[in-house]
Amino acid sequence: MIYSFLYSLVMLIVLPFIKIKSQIKGFDFSLKERFVLYKDKGDSYIWFHCASVGELNTLKPLYEYYKDKYKILITVFSPRGKKYAIENFKEAKIRELPFDLGFLVKRFLNIYKPKALIIVEEELWYNLIKTSSKKIPVISINARISPSSFKFYKKFSFFFRKVFNYFSLILARTKEDKDIISYFVNEEKIKVCGDLKFVSSLNSKDINLTFPTDKKIIVAGSTYKIEEEMLLDILKKLDNIILVLAPRHLERLQELENLVREKGFNYQFLSKSKDIKEKVLIVDKMGYLSSLYNYADATFVGGTIENIGGHNILEALLKNKPVIIGKNYQKIKPIYEQFKEYITIVNSKEELLNAIKENLSKKTDINIQEKIDKIFKCYIQNLEKYIK
Repeated sequence: MIYSFLYSLVMLIVLPFIKIKSQIKGFDFSLKERFVLYKDKGDSYIWFHCASVGELNTLKPLYEYYKDKYKILITVFSPRGKKYAIENFKEAKIRELPFDLGFLVKRFLNIYKPKALIIVEEELWYNLIKTSSKKIPVISINARISPSSFKFYKKFSFFFRKVFNYFSLILARTKEDKDIISYFVNEEKIKVCGDLKFVSSLNSKDINLTFPTDKKIIVAGSTYKIEEEMLLDILKKLDNIILVLAPRHLERLQELENLVREKGFNYQFLSKSKDIKEKVLIVDKMGYLSSLYNYADATFVGGTIENIGGHNILEALLKNKPVIIGKNYQKIKPIYEQFKEYITIVNSKEELLNAIKENLSKKTDINIQEKIDKIFKCYIQNLEKYIK
């Protein structure tokens, strides 16, 4: 098929660069796993596929629910995701996703004999989905199509209609997501369950820290350089404040450390101290952000001043913390629409400063547990129909 030929051609060109980039970042890109060049035995796995860390976090509540009922197999696309999966899904078998060629997918299926393939969010690998669908149910969960992806998919709708129709079931986040996806597949295959991130935000690693009682705490999660620069400049104008900076990508830790030093602040790393005394706390470990929001008097979620589209704001909302974001929140718009009374949008450094000052004194009661329980029940009830 043309797709397989073009895919193979592209992989031959980009594979050396992917391998080198992974090694530079300290991750293992395993050709042995990508070509399924290993012997293993398995039977009756529930197979989940996640692109990387974000999708793995979304998967956590379903993993916790199913891990004592079935054997769990998790494939990941990114080497960083594999490392994170090994560290955080210890009772699952973790593999890198095979290259998207039919014979490799068949080999993988023959080794592990899964009951079903459950794909988290927006991963559309043609041969993975087509080949798997001939043997087992293929289900998309927390399904969505971003506006940019939709424009691209529409141009090649003849191809993507084929892909979507191989799914047995598509569990979408919102009615809007269902309407977009139904452009490619009969809407009878699509159910709206809600955003699984609502549920996954409840799962985090606990951490016990001691902050000075006379200080207020700002927690900034999933940040990028431009946002960190603004927050550090604002910190100079605030008294009795400790700023917690959790960068989106831990590979940037050295860059962030240099920036904090350039701005003239003393700092500590989360991994090295539980007694926090310095002006800036740098979060250098993954999985603790949700717990850190417990200590916050004000919160900011990044990727929203930097034009990324936003990251998880539910972690803060679930801790009863009002949230400040920038104007670029297109990826989290469904969540924003549901909780906008607790969210402040800022367009400048001055607006960010004013919002922080206001939120430092704001007390908010946000009770969304009933909504979370309903979402999780919807996913379980629909998945159980196909996991046999």
